[in-house]
Amino acid sequence: MASDTLSISKDLRAAGFNEQQANALAMHMAGIPANPASREDLALAVSQLESRIDQVESRLDVRIDQVESRLLLKLGAGMAAGFGLVLTAISIGVGVILNQLG
Repeated sequence: MASDTLSISKDLRAAGFNEQQANALAMHMAGIPANPASREDLALAVSQLESRIDQVESRLDVRIDQVESRLLLKLGAGMAAGFGLVLTAISIGVGVILNQLG
């Protein structure tokens, strides 16, 4: 479709439109793309976007699982260290009590 608004307007006036109508319609027609997207084009674009979203979702799931694993390891290490401190404190306390008794 031609985007020359002047020639479109002249053609419309020659076909019986008044100048205001011809100019308004010509301006509108000039803004219409020459090759608008077809339903198939849009369906393909939507399909590609859905595929990319699925890929991103899969990558996020993997990363979340990795973070959960690291967090569990750190919590486990912290609990082990805490348990070790408690055992050390108990053994020191028992040692002090035994020294006092013995």
